[in-house]
Amino acid sequence: MDNEAIIRYKFYLCRNFLDKLLAENLITEVQRRETEKAVIKRITEV
Repeated sequence: MDNEAIIRYKFYLCRNFLDKLLAENLITEVQRRETEKAVIKRITEV
């Protein structure tokens, strides 16, 4: 797999996890968006 595919897969897994937490009311929508932005920043740095 190339780097872009790996990054997309990591983001896909992260997004699914955040959606699950949101559905279970463990995080708010604002927390989900902030975490998603931080993860995007971190994944693209590597």
